[in-house]
Amino acid sequence: MRFIIAVVVVVLAALMVALGFAQRTVFAPPSSVSSSVSTSSSEATVTVVPASALHGREGRQAVSIDGADTVFAATGRTSDVLGWVGDADYNLVEWDADAGELTTRTVAGDETAVPDPADSDLWYDQYSGSPLTFSLDAPDDVSLVVVSDGTEPAPADLAVTWPLSQATPTAGPLIVGGLLTLLIGVLLYIWAIVHHRRTRGPRRTSSDGSRPKLSRPSRRRALKAGTPESIDASSSPGARRGRTRRSVAVVPVLLVGSLALAGCSADYWPAPAEGAGASSSATATPTATPTDGADAEDDAPSVQPPVVTVAQAERIVERVAAVASQADGALDAALAETRFTGPALQQRQADYVIRAKDAAAAGPLAIPAGDVTLTLPQQSDTWPRTLFTVVQDADATKAPVALTLLQETARDPYKVEYAQSLEAQATLPTVAPATIGAARLAPDVKLLTLRPDQLAEAYGDILRNGDESQWAPQFQGEGDTLRDKIGKAYKDAKRTALPTTASIEFSSTPVEDDAVAFATNDAGALVSVALNEVETVKPTAEGASVEPQGVVKSLLGLDTSKKGIEATYGVQLLFQVPPVGSDDKIVLLGFSQALIQAKELP
Repeated sequence: MRFIIAVVVVVLAALMVALGFAQRTVFAPPSSVSSSVSTSSSEATVTVVPASALHGREGRQAVSIDGADTVFAATGRTSDVLGWVGDADYNLVEWDADAGELTTRTVAGDETAVPDPADSDLWYDQYSGSPLTFSLDAPDDVSLVVVSDGTEPAPADLAVTWPLSQATPTAGPLIVGGLLTLLIGVLLYIWAIVHHRRTRGPRRTSSDGSRPKLSRPSRRRALKAGTPESIDASSSPGARRGRTRRSVAVVPVLLVGSLALAGCSADYWPAPAEGAGASSSATATPTATPTDGADAEDDAPSVQPPVVTVAQAERIVERVAAVASQADGALDAALAETRFTGPALQQRQADYVIRAKDAAAAGPLAIPAGDVTLTLPQQSDTWPRTLFTVVQDADATKAPVALTLLQETARDPYKVEYAQSLEAQATLPTVAPATIGAARLAPDVKLLTLRPDQLAEAYGDILRNGDESQWAPQFQGEGDTLRDKIGKAYKDAKRTALPTTASIEFSSTPVEDDAVAFATNDAGALVSVALNEVETVKPTAEGASVEPQGVVKSLLGLDTSKKGIEATYGVQLLFQVPPVGSDDKIVLLGFSQALIQAKELP
């Protein structure tokens, strides 16, 4: 009976181990699940897949798109994606929780086409190819946009695949339990053998009750039989016990190896209960709840997200630098217009005209393709929106360049509106991290020692009148090298150098472009403004004429004028403005200055 029990236990152990391994092989659950939609019946040129659809199931999403010769997909903040789609028709992919699958519907709009989506500054990542397959782990505020070429219907076939858990929580216990049962079965079998040997009865007695007589071998035969050479070592009790020990020793070795194999993955075991292992002395963390009649979340001020991430800002600056380098080299104003606007574009347009006539003339302020050392995006989810960055040239001897970029609409690229070379002693104020961004202040905000829309006019007065200006006490003169270049001393020297047959007048006017002001952590602001410095030279004697020189002559296209010449220099300025009530002064952090217009007086 003991042998039967041992055999049954061993068979049971084998079944348990086999069932455990079967759960990881033939009975293993699928590794993923997919859901697909088709938009072949729709003429919409865009398909939008919001995060709610991408998160229909848990896990990282693998996306497959086909059904068009050209397939383009990109991810971006949901508000940015919808802003880019605008009024165009689009297919909206949604998740049907009841059916457990993706569905689609068409959202009607007023446009039937969209521009080429490639390389938009709004995208976090972009993908292209036909067919197209990629994976992502989309945050809650990110959507996927799918386009063909903007004029053809969006790719018709879209599928999303999610990973499934392949955990088999009973496999580990079955395998380990089976191995332990096997050990028990082996021990039972050994016990059965030992018990069988011990319970074998004595030899039968003779019919008269006496033990049968054994024939005694002769002494000589006994001695011969007992010689060491004739003894079978393998039949000795010690040898048999050694064989038994070796056989039993194999079982723990197999058991340890199998246990290690079974315990190599957490998928083999049941998940621990939530909170398991926590200290019994741990106390619950109190949770704050809003008081009656008040909702903390509703009372908190709404903070808008930053318009770009650091990665986006770096990519934007890289693209701007590439366009600037190419346009500056080819004197291509049309190309420059794709990445420059306002005062920054005016400087380049005039420079290209000058250098087309005088190759030795200095070029515009270069946009370095170096490291972006500061990223300060505006907090906004609407357009237009702005971005402030500081870029360090790879050549450490060159001053960093501050860029203020503007995006007019969701479909426009960011364009440089202001570009200033930082002063050698400039120290930028502390600003919010790029992940938070900063508010853009209104040009007429009254929370600063001087309104942003008054800065250009006030500084222009200082350039004309120096320390005698009424605004001079509010501005820091130390470290301001622009005053040395075009300030009162420069103007007086130029007026003195003119012959008596000519006169010169200086004036300045603020540029119509709005001042761009970003709030700083000290309640002050970083403000970019532009100022036009105008020099008007007229002949004062009968028959006298004015002869333009240098870049003025190249831009004007005249060798002499009897009417007079008006030259306009564009000046882009970057200021640090303290908050109202502060004793600190307004500091010029950077500037750029170049001739933007020259004309003969009427």
